[in-house]
Amino acid sequence: MKSSSKIMIGVVVGLLLVVGAAALLNGWIPLSRDTHPSCDKLPTVAEANAALTRHQDLAEEIKSLGDSIDIEVGKPCPDDQNRGLIMVRYGSKSERNTISDLLSRRNGFGVPVHLVKR
Repeated sequence: MKSSSKIMIGVVVGLLLVVGAAALLNGWIPLSRDTHPSCDKLPTVAEANAALTRHQDLAEEIKSLGDSIDIEVGKPCPDDQNRGLIMVRYGSKSERNTISDLLSRRNGFGVPVHLVKR
């Protein structure tokens, strides 16, 4: 193999690594295991608000697990702002694990819950 071919391959591989790293750092490639159902399967924002109101005790219990935890009704679908879910924002991996553990032991809100790292 000619040295010019080796150099060209090296440049291409280097560019791919740089672009891949930039994509990961900017969030273009999602690595999160926290997903939500497709938009057509989500409840309405009104239903999500009602569920959050009905289960205010669970919301308060979740908030008490950490200082940076916040709960709100989120609208994750840019094309359908009438679809919503319960969005729980957290600051650390330990908070996420604690929230997930609590939700696995409880009946939840009756609508999808989406965990989002701050």
